[in-house]
Amino acid sequence: MKAFWIIDQLVQQGATQFCIAPGSRSTPLVLAVKAHPKATLHLHFDERGLGFFALGLATSTKKPAVIIVTSGTAVGNLVPSVMEAHHTCTPLILLTADRPQSLRDCGANQTTDQNNLFQNFVRWQIDIGGELDAATIRSISAQGYFYACQNPPGPIQINCPFSEPLYMPHRPIIEGKPIEIQLPRLKAAPYKTEHSKGLIFIGRLPSADDVVSVLELAERLEWPVCADITSNARCYETVEQIHYFDWIDKPRPEIILHFGERLTSKKIIEWASEMATEYVHISPWPQLQDPARIITARVQSDIVEFCETFEGKVDPYWLDEWNDQLPHFEETGVFTEVHLMRHIGKILPPDWAVFLGNGMPIRDADHFLFPEECAGFFANRGLSGIDGNIATIAGIAQSMPVVAIIGDQAALHDLNSLPLLKNTAHPVILIISNNFGGGIFHHLPVSQSPDFETLWAASHHLRFENAAKMFDLPFRDFTDLEKIFSQKQSTIIEVITDRKENFSYQQSAIRLTT
Repeated sequence: MKAFWIIDQLVQQGATQFCIAPGSRSTPLVLAVKAHPKATLHLHFDERGLGFFALGLATSTKKPAVIIVTSGTAVGNLVPSVMEAHHTCTPLILLTADRPQSLRDCGANQTTDQNNLFQNFVRWQIDIGGELDAATIRSISAQGYFYACQNPPGPIQINCPFSEPLYMPHRPIIEGKPIEIQLPRLKAAPYKTEHSKGLIFIGRLPSADDVVSVLELAERLEWPVCADITSNARCYETVEQIHYFDWIDKPRPEIILHFGERLTSKKIIEWASEMATEYVHISPWPQLQDPARIITARVQSDIVEFCETFEGKVDPYWLDEWNDQLPHFEETGVFTEVHLMRHIGKILPPDWAVFLGNGMPIRDADHFLFPEECAGFFANRGLSGIDGNIATIAGIAQSMPVVAIIGDQAALHDLNSLPLLKNTAHPVILIISNNFGGGIFHHLPVSQSPDFETLWAASHHLRFENAAKMFDLPFRDFTDLEKIFSQKQSTIIEVITDRKENFSYQQSAIRLTT
């Protein structure tokens, strides 16, 4: 009954999405999920992909997703997704099946030390071995849910030892009751400045309400806004938003308010460093977001609360000094990743979300993707890895349709997650920008190395049509994209570009606007 008490209590607390990889030692937990009328089960054969699927699911629903795996290396395969969840403050609940104490540290098969495996990447962890009653098990499970949702939210681990027999006959289900949890909003003292020439940076924030409150603050003060694409601020068109802040000449602000996580743009932070102005970071979470070490003040506060009480001055001419302008694009007849982003921005349906792979896709989108409407922008920017992207996309697509743009190396890294796209609640259009290697490295000094193509670009000649056939997914041409949006079927599109041409085109665009 231990397994049912764990699963039922998590369901009662609000965690109803269970992501499962097949295994023997986890059988009691899987049977409990299958028997629970309020639990939703998602299955994937690869634990690493499963972890990222749960990450996408939790990111899009804003609720903890539960991961169930068997013992041994199955647990270790969750490390990458747990690291990402830790850095993005995404709530995950790991139920890691284990051997009982009597089979540990004695050479038993598929047995290792699973306690403290995730170290400081989990908010809380516990091993629930021994004979414990229902009240204790339920209390522990509710405590795990609490730690996953607290400030800051993130992953937790409940290690679950089970002795044989693992398969037990079905028993009548007696559901429990939730243990009430209230998470307070952090309220800082009202912040005040005498400055009237302020600038607002917006990184990724916990909720849409946070984004709207920051934009309303900018409107009230008539301060310009430089919003990262992951902030979702560009889902709300406002006159204060400066789209092309990496290109234009920028006047010097007296104060910068930075809300949320770090920005994708390295240039804007380098510019802010040169300004040596007052720089205030505001976040509900305690993590420092200051790689340039330029912050002069930190405020940990609920975003809405801070914006409603913040006091600043208004200069009616300040916003006019920010001359936002579309860069001039010199057409050379070559289709680049810049053209890809601009085209998607023109035809993206308003109810579709966008997922952006790391490397060049997230940077190109930050510069050039400005749809009139959008359901939201997603990216794994906690650690900016290229692993698990396809699985994350599939998790997000349980909540909304997704068009995803990832690079060829990210796609190669996660090919075994393609089967997940067959079973999403909403369709996925997976656009693989194939430039046969790592395009981002062309923007770095190492591109001058004689071994660049081999050791950094990792150039290859692989195509993705046969991968689509292997997993029975439609493979279409990019010219059909507008039609595919209306077909409601997950599809793979491969766009062939040239890394050197992509780089030189962006350099030309930048030079033409300076």
